Amino acid sequence: MQDVQDMLPLFDVESQTPGVCDSHDARKPGVGAPYAIDIDRCMHCGDCVRACLFGAIAAGPMGRTLRILEDRCTACGACHEACPTGAVYERRER
Repeated sequence: MQDVQDMLPLFDVESQTPGVCDSHDARKPGVGAPYAIDIDRCMHCGDCVRACLFGAIAAGPMGRTLRILEDRCTACGACHEACPTGAVYERRER
């Protein structure tokens, strides 16, 4: 799986400096990412990648398959809010 930093040029964006998320400690270790990506709804715009300050979204070959890396996700919801198609969703929603 390709690291999100390697993927940024595909979306013509620069690397962002990680910030601080209010809910950084809200998720218990080992619980898993509360968000997932519905690939059928994803239009590969890169908005979720740009919104994630923690590099928690990784791409497969050619940047087509995205997934949320559980060990990096802080459950802040930035990717969910940034997605224009609703492809990034809370697991409890479906």
